[in-house]
Amino acid sequence: MPTSYPPLNLDSLPFDVFYQIATLLDDRDCIHLSRTNCAIHALMDSDLIARKTVESVLAHSKEGRAALAAQSGYRKAVGRRFDIHEAVATAAPYAVAVLAYAADFLYHQGILCYRVGHEIRVLNVHRGARQERVLNLYEVIPRLDGGPPAGSFDLASPDPAERVELVHYSEGILVFRLQGIGAQDDLLIAIDMALRQSRRRRLLLQKSIPAEAAIFVRHSRSYIWYGIFTAALGSQGAWQCYGMDLATDETIEFLLDRVVDEDIGQTLCFETYQDHLYAVSTQVTSDDDERFSSFYHWFCYAPRQKGRKWSGRLWRREHCEGPINEMWTDLAIRTDETTGRPVIIECRREWRDGKSENHRTTYIEPLSTPAEMLAAHPEGDVKSPARSASVFDDDEADSNTKDPEIDQAYDHRPEKRVRRNYHAEYELSDDPQQRQEFIAARTKHRSYHLAAATFVDLVNDPAPQADGVRVRDRLRLRTVSRKRKCPIDEQGIAGEPGLLFRPTQTDADGRPVEGAEERFDSRGVHLWPREDAPAELHHLLCPDPHSGIVDAISDERTLVYSVTSAGLPPSHRALILISFDPALHFPTLSSVQTLKTSATPQSIFPVVLPKPTTSRGGLIKEAVPLYQAIRRGYWLR
Repeated sequence: MPTSYPPLNLDSLPFDVFYQIATLLDDRDCIHLSRTNCAIHALMDSDLIARKTVESVLAHSKEGRAALAAQSGYRKAVGRRFDIHEAVATAAPYAVAVLAYAADFLYHQGILCYRVGHEIRVLNVHRGARQERVLNLYEVIPRLDGGPPAGSFDLASPDPAERVELVHYSEGILVFRLQGIGAQDDLLIAIDMALRQSRRRRLLLQKSIPAEAAIFVRHSRSYIWYGIFTAALGSQGAWQCYGMDLATDETIEFLLDRVVDEDIGQTLCFETYQDHLYAVSTQVTSDDDERFSSFYHWFCYAPRQKGRKWSGRLWRREHCEGPINEMWTDLAIRTDETTGRPVIIECRREWRDGKSENHRTTYIEPLSTPAEMLAAHPEGDVKSPARSASVFDDDEADSNTKDPEIDQAYDHRPEKRVRRNYHAEYELSDDPQQRQEFIAARTKHRSYHLAAATFVDLVNDPAPQADGVRVRDRLRLRTVSRKRKCPIDEQGIAGEPGLLFRPTQTDADGRPVEGAEERFDSRGVHLWPREDAPAELHHLLCPDPHSGIVDAISDERTLVYSVTSAGLPPSHRALILISFDPALHFPTLSSVQTLKTSATPQSIFPVVLPKPTTSRGGLIKEAVPLYQAIRRGYWLR
């Protein structure tokens, strides 16, 4: 008689075989697989598998770097990153709190830098710091060499701290702009905010810049890049850019003359990557072959290599794809947490194919790394040609509908976009009632979380009051995410049911392009807080009946925004934190379960600013964080 064998399941495989399968998965698939049953959960709890996942997928994320540095906690890192991304995708934050009040603020790399009164304070939000660094502007401003006359710093005159505008903060270095008095130029100042000074000086940069001129600043711990936009009357403008080595004080100077505008964040963006300055623009001086096509024009400037630079362009879109609603366009350069590469992220709202509806789509375009550019062109500067790229998305009409004149700018007919490189907020076939969209005036903040594949918006959704006549502003989180579809075409969308989705794009050698077989499903629209959330929670997110101007900055695990609130000093606003990190620990947070739905909202301010204590840091002192004096925040789950 034939021998019968038990059915083969994943949990019955030898561990060596299971290991080879599991290490080919990304972090999300690892978590989903571990929740299949108890046996697989026990197998996936192995740090051997988690370490391989961290090394291949999470090595460039904050959680992955921490685990690799400690050589432990790999399983915890995978789980934490998954929890953060799920919280973002489903608009289900873990904590909300009032961090401080301020007249100006920056938030970068998990660090909150804010000006309150005559002090600049720095708080490590990601670590839930119990101390924050303090810089007294009354001590700093009179010491600036070549600054305004000493008499102008008389405290009886207009407050000199009010002339300070925070510009950029990164890796412990603060850059701010000091407005000049009268006809004097402004000053661009960079200060090392380390508690204990490790450099030969704290003042790293002091440069005069034209008053009211548009500027940008990007920097690392070792290099500062800044630029000034100049526009001569009757001609196009240009960016005069500078790079300064903080170790040697060597400076390079160059002109970004092909970029014709100063609209940073919409048609132009700057960022540093491995100390190199990257710039991307969608608006440059006219090119003959761009009558039908639009390109990303990129520039990369290398430090410590005699000003070596690279430039080129990448295909962006065809004009025939439809008009763009410029009000919604956002342009940025970020580092992909999965690959560690710099990428262009552009979100734009388009009337696709000239149709009556316009909707939002995020486009992702990888950039070359400095090492790749140096290896390809070791002899010096290079301007790369335009890359032949796609015109139509995977699900567009066939090539017979294309305008033959469009192809004149390319060597061959363009191919399709790969779905992983664009994310439509919704499909045109979706029910408009399910989109829960908000107009631009009520969208106070919009961003795209690359790792979680999620549109993240902060919107004003006013709520009617009990009398039915008045309305009160209500700030809510709105997210729209997507997930990968099963690789098996179960419904026969692209062919015979039950077969794998076939790649939609091949390279020059006829091999499938990576990711060309992927399909995605929308996870719908999520809003938070719920309609029946406690009144105190809504009041914390929007302290005043009218929200006014809201400024917001977000990163991979946190959203920080400023909003008006009663009881604050003039020109100051409350700083609100929404955290998606389950490991965030602030000692002043209480459980949201203690709130009642009908509870009367409590007033938050006034709050006395904690006084800094003396320290060995000289100008830089320490103080109890302002959030500990405010004591208003909640664990949400």
